Amino acid sequence: MAYQALYRVYRPRTFDDMVGQEVITQTLKNAIETHQTGHAYLFSGPRGTGKTSAAKIFAREINGIDPTTDDSQIPDIVEFDAASNSRVEDMRDILSNVDYAPIEAEFKVYIIDEVHMLSNSAFNALLKTLEEPPANVKFILATTEPQKVPVTILSRTQRFEFKRIDSSIIKARLVDILNKQQIAYEDDALRIIANVAEGGMRDALSILDQVIAFSTDNVTVDNALQVTGSTTTTELLSYVKAVSAGDTPKSLQVLHDILIEGKDAQRFVVDILGLLRDIMLVDVAEELIKSTIQLSELQLLSKKLGITHIEQMMLTLDGIQKQLMQTMQSDVYLELLTVKLSMLVEPIATVPVSFEASSANDESLMSSAAINEGDIKNQTTNVTPIVAEKFKNVTPTVSEQKQAVNPVSSEQINQNADINLLVRTGQQAVFAVLQMAKREALSRVKNNWSTLITQFDVAQQAMLTIAEPVAASEEAIVLAFDYPALLEQALHDAQMQNSLEAALREQHLPLSMVFISQDDWHQERAAYVTKLKSGETKRIVLTDLPRVSSQKPLTNIEEPKMVAKVTEPAVVMAAKKMFGSDIVTVID
Repeated sequence: MAYQALYRVYRPRTFDDMVGQEVITQTLKNAIETHQTGHAYLFSGPRGTGKTSAAKIFAREINGIDPTTDDSQIPDIVEFDAASNSRVEDMRDILSNVDYAPIEAEFKVYIIDEVHMLSNSAFNALLKTLEEPPANVKFILATTEPQKVPVTILSRTQRFEFKRIDSSIIKARLVDILNKQQIAYEDDALRIIANVAEGGMRDALSILDQVIAFSTDNVTVDNALQVTGSTTTTELLSYVKAVSAGDTPKSLQVLHDILIEGKDAQRFVVDILGLLRDIMLVDVAEELIKSTIQLSELQLLSKKLGITHIEQMMLTLDGIQKQLMQTMQSDVYLELLTVKLSMLVEPIATVPVSFEASSANDESLMSSAAINEGDIKNQTTNVTPIVAEKFKNVTPTVSEQKQAVNPVSSEQINQNADINLLVRTGQQAVFAVLQMAKREALSRVKNNWSTLITQFDVAQQAMLTIAEPVAASEEAIVLAFDYPALLEQALHDAQMQNSLEAALREQHLPLSMVFISQDDWHQERAAYVTKLKSGETKRIVLTDLPRVSSQKPLTNIEEPKMVAKVTEPAVVMAAKKMFGSDIVTVID
């Protein structure tokens, strides 16, 4: 006998065989027993939840037909696929036999599957029959998209909403089937299959079929992960820990390892969303958690992230999930996702900290000595105004000031000065490129950009992925970065700049580079257009403009005798102590 798929072999034949739709099955059974069945029903809900199976069972039950009878042997039950027969002519052919009496059964039953696919004319033809149906005819309409069915049809039917089947119920059904098939299984493997099925029993059985075919003697976790493209909990946990710590290089490396294993991009995003859901619920609804990760691990992450951060991460994942459906470069979008997630930071406003003078009792933050307003104004380093204002009367302890002194030798300073930075930035640099810009040059850069950046390592590739070529001449290009923080990093990354110049040279593309943020690019371009229209533009030569300075601000430098000791201002140290160094921004 030919092999049949599991979802066909184990399709429910009675209402008692159906799982997860108890309210619907009980209602239909009661209607049949009391002879109070309607003339038209609408079964709607997600795929694989039992709509068509329930329709066939209902059709047999009201006619008293044995459940084991083959459907093809029942002439009075007519199945009609609206997806492939959507025209009004097809509907008229079916309805032309409505007025004829049933051949064998008491009722003639029409099951119209995917009814939302019918044309307007076909719906109108069906509507007339639904308004005045013969006494011995019943219609069962099935659809996954009830919103596409005209309200005139909906109002003439009894509606039953089939819900997604709970993963625990699906798992129990898989256990029952595997026991009947005498196939060994691992419990976690069935949990993975049930979760991937997303509430569809048919999907779950189809996936189980694939896993059994992959390894006939046992259903294991590894096999389930291979077939479904899911990611292991260990890898998911490592990824979430890395991005929540803001460790972009490590996050990208974990992602790279996952992609090398051939994991599906869409499935990866869904798995991360599922893990974040469990982290969010661990302290409020422990019984709803689906992950097999230890509760202590989830609670630790929940405490570290906080509900606001989790919400931001989930919104970011949702946005990338939509973009993945429309692109063939899923790896690039996942790298972009990783960079975005690792850059998410709680806003300062959410930190419940009091800056009143009475809080000076906390000896770890403040000392009895105070810094007056004049001292703050005399500091050579400026702190973000709102932070400086709040910390006028705050100073770190003496021990903290000692720890802040980190001697740097003259040799280290010289090495820092020798960094060979190649890029320029600012309005004048953008104007210089725009004056000589050519559409053909920009097109060449854009056409080669995706290929060009694949030559870089994972971290640099992620940085350049969110950099877009926005203008180009024969000598120079302008790259606009989505995030100012990554722009700042790129401006001082000499290694990346030299590698990029070499790659541009190899592709015979412009070598001079101007880096700018997307927001600044839009402003500078608008300013250039305004000046151009007014005739105020002056000739600017890009090579006459200075490159980005290689001298990054150096703090905590102490040179004996010859060099004055430079320490980080006390107000800055106190701010970093209070908020953390990642939040406080020092502006030179």
